[in-house]
Amino acid sequence: MTDDDADAVADAHVTSWQVGYRGVVPDEVLDDPGFRNGRLEGWRTGRWRTWAPGSTVLVVEVHGDSDGGVVGFGHVGRERVDDGAAAGERGERGERGERGEVYAFYLHPRAWGGGGATLLMTACEHELRTRGLADAVLWVLRDNRRGRGFYDKAGWTSTGRAGEFEVGGVTLADVQYGRSLR
Repeated sequence: MTDDDADAVADAHVTSWQVGYRGVVPDEVLDDPGFRNGRLEGWRTGRWRTWAPGSTVLVVEVHGDSDGGVVGFGHVGRERVDDGAAAGERGERGERGERGEVYAFYLHPRAWGGGGATLLMTACEHELRTRGLADAVLWVLRDNRRGRGFYDKAGWTSTGRAGEFEVGGVTLADVQYGRSLR
C-alpha cells in the first residue's frame, strides 16, 4: 500500500462494513452519517497513513474498467496481545509472538465474487510466511456468514476462541480462526 491508496482503502473498508454487515451490525450504526464521515472513515483514513512499524497493508486492485483501482486490503503482522500491540513490537516472546495475524481483511462490495479476495488472502499468508511465521489467526464477526464461509473455503478453521468488541455503542461478538502456514 502507498499513501495514495489511503482513501480507496478507507472507502473499501467503510463500504464493505455498510453492505456486508447489514443484518449483523444494527442499521442505526451502519446508516449513521457519522459512521462514514467521521467516526470510522476519518479515523481509518488517518490510520491507513500511519500504521505502526512491523505490520504490512497489502492491497488488491482491479484494472480495465471505470471502477478500477484499489478495491480491498489485508493488514497483517504478528499476533496482537491484549493491549492491541503486536507481540513482536513489545519485545515479548513465546507462543503468542510466534504467530501471525490478519488484523483486517476487506474488499469493496463491487469486487466481491471476482477472485480478488482469494488472491489477497494468498498474498497475506505469503507475507506472514516470509516473516518466518508458521501459524496465523484472524478474528471475524460471529454472525458474518459470508466472511466465515470465505475463511472456511480458504483453509482457515475456528479455534473455538470467542470475544467481543464495541463499535458505535454496540457490542459485537467475534470468533477466532486459525491456520497453519506451513
